[in-house]
Amino acid sequence: MWADDASKIDMLAYQPYADLITEIAISERMNPLTIGLFGNWGSGKSTLLNLIEEQTTTYTDRNIAVVKVNAWMFEGYEDAKTALMEAILQGMKENKTFFETSLDKIKSLIERINWIAVGKRVLQQGIPWAISGMTGLPPLVMLPEFSDFESPENVQKQIDKVQKFSEEYIKTNPKESVVQNIRGFREDFSSLIENSTVDNLIILIDDLDRCSPDRIIETLEAIKLFLSVPKTTFIIAMDESIISYSIKRKYPQLDDEGVDVSTDYIEKIVQLPIKIAELAESDVKNYMLLLIAEMFLEENSLNQLIEILKKKGIFIKGEIITGTEIIDIIQNEIKVEGSKYKIGATQDEFEQQIQIFNSIGSIVASSLKGNPRQTKRFLNTFYIRKRLAEIQKLDLNIAILAKLMVLEYFDKDLFKELFQWQFEHGGKPLQLSMLEKRILDDSEDNNTINIEDITKNTAWLSDKMKRWFGTEPRLSGIDLSPYFYLARDSISDSRLFSTNLNQEERKYISQICNLEIHIAVRRKKIEQMLKMDEITRNEVFKGVLEKYHQDHAQLETLIEIYKIIPQYKSRIFEIFKKISIDKISINEVLLFQQLDNESFQALKKYFVEEKKADSKLWNLAGE
Repeated sequence: MWADDASKIDMLAYQPYADLITEIAISERMNPLTIGLFGNWGSGKSTLLNLIEEQTTTYTDRNIAVVKVNAWMFEGYEDAKTALMEAILQGMKENKTFFETSLDKIKSLIERINWIAVGKRVLQQGIPWAISGMTGLPPLVMLPEFSDFESPENVQKQIDKVQKFSEEYIKTNPKESVVQNIRGFREDFSSLIENSTVDNLIILIDDLDRCSPDRIIETLEAIKLFLSVPKTTFIIAMDESIISYSIKRKYPQLDDEGVDVSTDYIEKIVQLPIKIAELAESDVKNYMLLLIAEMFLEENSLNQLIEILKKKGIFIKGEIITGTEIIDIIQNEIKVEGSKYKIGATQDEFEQQIQIFNSIGSIVASSLKGNPRQTKRFLNTFYIRKRLAEIQKLDLNIAILAKLMVLEYFDKDLFKELFQWQFEHGGKPLQLSMLEKRILDDSEDNNTINIEDITKNTAWLSDKMKRWFGTEPRLSGIDLSPYFYLARDSISDSRLFSTNLNQEERKYISQICNLEIHIAVRRKKIEQMLKMDEITRNEVFKGVLEKYHQDHAQLETLIEIYKIIPQYKSRIFEIFKKISIDKISINEVLLFQQLDNESFQALKKYFVEEKKADSKLWNLAGE
């Protein structure tokens, strides 16, 4: 499993970006500088920030201080500007290497921030000019409601409010006004850095695009107005589309006039934009295989694997790594003391899974839109389902699990249609077998199959689906019901097949499934299905199956349909075979005895010989 956060290992080949950005960031000629790392959600921006932070440690001839800030932490603060400023100063305070002699100056700046915060809070609370003279607070605000001064008691309340602000926010008694504090902060911040031993202060800001529009604007304004001073470099990771939306929301009147205010605004804040390209399909497949390797290999082995691939030029050339190539490198080129694999991981299991994802990697990659985070989530879902199957002792082919998940990811509608097909045919969808034969077999008989006879959804014949059908293993004749059981969160709304029925047909299903009605009456009702047209009869039968899956007491209804309507006998018989032996009591066996003798004996033989059921129970019922 993989955490949904930044990686410390460069499996995306971002190291060249990190090297270049760090080189620019520490250049005296370039600072003060703000660099924007623009990329979509999940594109690896946080991973790149980690690599940049690590790269700064390689410059031993320069004093580089790095402060990392998560902008999302300020979402609950009233003023993101002062929160960001204080977070940066606290980060500098904790860096004893370069700022140990500057602790008093840092403390003074933090107190100045507290005073600046008073000004904004006062504005929000509406403290009048008159009271500012009594308390010493700056007269920066408009008067509150006139009713606040209609009585001496209300005036005293306003005075008490101000004094509370004073106790809460003012930790010193600065002589300057709030305006002077704002004006002086930038100057003092610059002086602090200049007089320290640091050559360059790099501030990494992550998750800005997760903030609300107002917080995004406040953070960018704080960087521009207060913090961008000599020897500083800001590197901000952000999704440009979200930042643009926030700016347009803040200044809609300019946007209405045809002025692209977001572009101009971003250009004034960010001097060097660097865009992280969407990963190509080959990159996503490579990343997926390396994630599998990360799960099985010890860290030293994984790092050697990545370095060998880099030396081969795999990432630069845009080549696709094969599972066989990874296995060969691990076996013959990686040198470590002890095991190459993590505790509990086996070589056989690794090689099996790397080859499975090697076979489906290309088609998965085409569905994940070049997004590393989506790749992790796909794999996490796969391993959650695999583990659930192990816990419940479900006998699954993990290659089939992976193949069905690919379909689930790139076309939900086809996945749900396949669920419906297997639901109707006892887990073995006849329609899928017909499509497989038409697409994969070259005989003339198969080419004459009309897609409209199988489904109205022509997407089954798309190029992507042809690639999917061509991926091993084939699914014809395979019971898919356990796999869809694991994916029930995805298709939970797909059992509502009776929505295709009219009111009279729904009423009819309720009547034949009402176990309180005498069986003779219900049997007569079921016989009416023989007079229905094929489409209506099939829809009614789906509705009955839906009832059965909700309440297994409807086994009695299925047995009556089995006896009366021959076309559904094979489907229903397969459903009987799926009943767990711990769910079969003498009552169920007695119901099965209502079948014709040949069907009952076949069912008895299956449960006794194949499922190892108690033969005494079945023999007892036959006596």
